[in-house]
Amino acid sequence: MTTQAPSSTSMELRLLHRPEEMSAASELVAQIWKVQNTQSHVSPELLTAFAHAGNYVAGGFRGHELMAVCVGFFYPPRENALHSHIAGVRPDAAGTGWGRALKHHQRDWCLARGVTRVTWTYDPLVARNAYFNLHKLGCEVEVYLPDFYGPMGDGLNQGQHSDRIMVAWHIGQATAPSRAEKKHGPAVLRSVDRRPQLDLGRAESLTRCVVEIPSDIEALRRHEPELAISWRLALRRALGGLLEEGWVVVDFDRRGHYCLTRST
Repeated sequence: MTTQAPSSTSMELRLLHRPEEMSAASELVAQIWKVQNTQSHVSPELLTAFAHAGNYVAGGFRGHELMAVCVGFFYPPRENALHSHIAGVRPDAAGTGWGRALKHHQRDWCLARGVTRVTWTYDPLVARNAYFNLHKLGCEVEVYLPDFYGPMGDGLNQGQHSDRIMVAWHIGQATAPSRAEKKHGPAVLRSVDRRPQLDLGRAESLTRCVVEIPSDIEALRRHEPELAISWRLALRRALGGLLEEGWVVVDFDRRGHYCLTRST
């Protein structure tokens, strides 16, 4: 059964405090990442400690149901930054606005405390997250992190390299960057018969290019894990390599392309 998109009046976004809320948040994270409750990425005790220390531990509620959770902790003093460590939406409510609502709640909470920069990592092969982070929110790509977490045993990442992109959301800016979708340049990584075809040498003569990823990497992981791994390694070489050479990601479009320009 699919949950309908909630209206703003049916959403309650708030900080979590009580022990039963921390348990519910920990269990929701376990459900999203497909592990047993005792293997959740965030235990109730850890969430309680984070919240007590003044960090960001929040949930999105529909009535008494916890639909989404987001957890972040502060950078060292004077950096005015928060690292948003984990965020997730109940699987049957994915894509219905809870993620965006939580991010806006997190933004307002941060600005009220003088925080102007929020960072987080995401899997660069997950197209919907790339589109949300880069195109919708206007985040900037800071760095490509190969196998950042090492081997992971949860139901979403098991058997795959844990490459991540670190993004920064500059919430202190007066306006978010405008990113109208347009054709951006030739592809240095593209899909040919569903397999990755890499042509990094082509980038040497370009000032703009795109890097393509599959539209549904999760399905590939479930049904064709070796193909998913080949895409991981190709993307690491293409996107990771271009970023190391000074290229800048300026957008991610609906067609599944990272759009890059050569930095001057």
